[in-house]
Amino acid sequence: MILAQDLPTYSLSTCFKEGIPVFASEQISYRGEALGLILGPDPGSCDELAASARVDCDEEEPEREWESFSSSQIVFHYSAEYGDLDAKFDAASIELKEVYRNGIFDHHYSEPVGALAQWEASKLSVHCATQWPDDLRRHLADVLTVPESDIVVYPTEMGRTLDGKLWYPSLVAAQAAAAAKISGKPVRILYTREEDFLHTTKQARSAVSIRSGSDDQGRLLALDIVILINIGAYNPLASELIYQAVSAITGIYSCPAIRIEAYAIRSNTIPLGAMGSIGATHAFFAIEAHMNNLAQRYAKHPAEIKALNMLKKGQSVFGAPGLSNDIPFARIHRELEQISDYPRKYASYELVKKRDPGCREGIVRGIALTLGYQTGRSFSLQSGGNVYSVEVTLDRDLRLRIKTQAAIGSEPLKTMWRKTAAEILSIQEDHIDFLLPENTHSLPSGPMTLSRGSSLIHALIEKTCRSIQKKRFRESLPISAKARTRPLKTQAVPENLFPGAQLFDSVSWCGTAVEVEIDTLTGIPIPLAVWMVIDAGKIVNQQTALASLRASALSALALCTANDFDPLEAGRKDYMADSGLRMLQLPRIEIEFIEPDRNTAARGIGELPFITIPAAFYSALTQALGLDPRQLPLKGGEILRLLEGS
Repeated sequence: MILAQDLPTYSLSTCFKEGIPVFASEQISYRGEALGLILGPDPGSCDELAASARVDCDEEEPEREWESFSSSQIVFHYSAEYGDLDAKFDAASIELKEVYRNGIFDHHYSEPVGALAQWEASKLSVHCATQWPDDLRRHLADVLTVPESDIVVYPTEMGRTLDGKLWYPSLVAAQAAAAAKISGKPVRILYTREEDFLHTTKQARSAVSIRSGSDDQGRLLALDIVILINIGAYNPLASELIYQAVSAITGIYSCPAIRIEAYAIRSNTIPLGAMGSIGATHAFFAIEAHMNNLAQRYAKHPAEIKALNMLKKGQSVFGAPGLSNDIPFARIHRELEQISDYPRKYASYELVKKRDPGCREGIVRGIALTLGYQTGRSFSLQSGGNVYSVEVTLDRDLRLRIKTQAAIGSEPLKTMWRKTAAEILSIQEDHIDFLLPENTHSLPSGPMTLSRGSSLIHALIEKTCRSIQKKRFRESLPISAKARTRPLKTQAVPENLFPGAQLFDSVSWCGTAVEVEIDTLTGIPIPLAVWMVIDAGKIVNQQTALASLRASALSALALCTANDFDPLEAGRKDYMADSGLRMLQLPRIEIEFIEPDRNTAARGIGELPFITIPAAFYSALTQALGLDPRQLPLKGGEILRLLEGS
């Protein structure tokens, strides 16, 4: 048995840099936290011993409240203010204040968390499913007090992670590596699916308060926003969650006076963090729900209010440089209305609601559309968080080897990258291989978070392949080329710079419409159809892109319909009952791409469903209900009570 007090004896650190304990010792922060390991060659015996273990501790009052928090719970705080807020609120015709809440959800990734660690003399090799190998290596070096050059990380195939394996695998790998050093044996830790469901990271819970002031036409004059993100016991990416939420909270809207306060709050629950979009999902859901609510107050069509407040060419928020181009709202909106039959359906459902306010008869439906964007920009202060590298070699047999830490990416991503490289070099796709660098600490790489990192890798592959193509007729094979991204200038986020100031550089745009029906017997909201119109530049492989978007759309819908995970009460019963949409509930999904201009670069698309679908689903639900519940998800019983109350 290995406990926290055993680690210093072997010159091992008890914590990561961020203060996250390898094993809990003085204090247990959440139910399910690791206190130690029981090692042995027989898993059955280890399970029996672990089941018989008892923990003697003094129970203290846990910090469960997070919307009303103490200063000791604040992990990270960011504030920004622009314009004369008080004067603009005084001039406003209508003032509206609401709070919008999101629940906790499991990632449902392909395999549970695990790690295999083995020491050979002073060298450590680790096999682990991680989205961020470089970050894992840095954490291991800190815990083990060894140079990074003595650690080799072999990332394993992960499938779809939905950002569930950004940092938590580092903790499991550190536990396995420490145990391997102490025992002198290879150590494998592999969670069961139930353990993974109950005790590993989930999407963070959030509450966003928006107070707006607008003129008699519905134009925004002032926004006073407070963002609270509950990160659970700890999360080393808390600052990135806050920065991304803050940068997205004003959405696509112009406002002359804005104040934003954002907090990452600690509580005694499992660690909570990113899912499908690092912080931006919470923000887009809140601002779109608020604009929908504002449209109801003015008795206007939601699209009318949105178009009235949309940023135009030359405009910006917080005094940043103005947009170089208009937001493609009209084009996307027009295409989306056509494929979804939105105007007719919206008018029809509004008429039905007026005739039958209590929804006592007929079918209860709603439809809504929204516009959102995805950017590849990160504000991570962590070393390597914004850096990606690629090394490409074309040998004498016209086989191409692409070395990058992004070789851990999914097969659809590799298919897209192969197609690009094959077209540039005029070689066969099956002659292209992806490899991890032999010296895995030589090529830095940021995290692979859906398409946030993959679009940067795609650009580097294009660059290196074009470089080789230029050299082919002057130099003999083999020919190699290297490329890497530079850290972003806004990486440090100075106090006088609003994080969202440059987010519209090279963004992907997406308009999404969702049609929802409420089962009048159970109150369960059922998504009938999802339509998406996407402007993301060059689509390298349309079939791959469509498959990825459809899968992400179903995961995003689960954020709207699944049961909210309760970290304090969840048990085996919840694990057995946990599921996404059932086969009979799967909606029709239609996706169209806007043809780009010639030579337009490929941009990321993987986060677009998570950014736009929850906002559109919620707005459709409010139309169906004729009410604004201000939270997702809503259980069937809660919806029935709302209908009965109306």
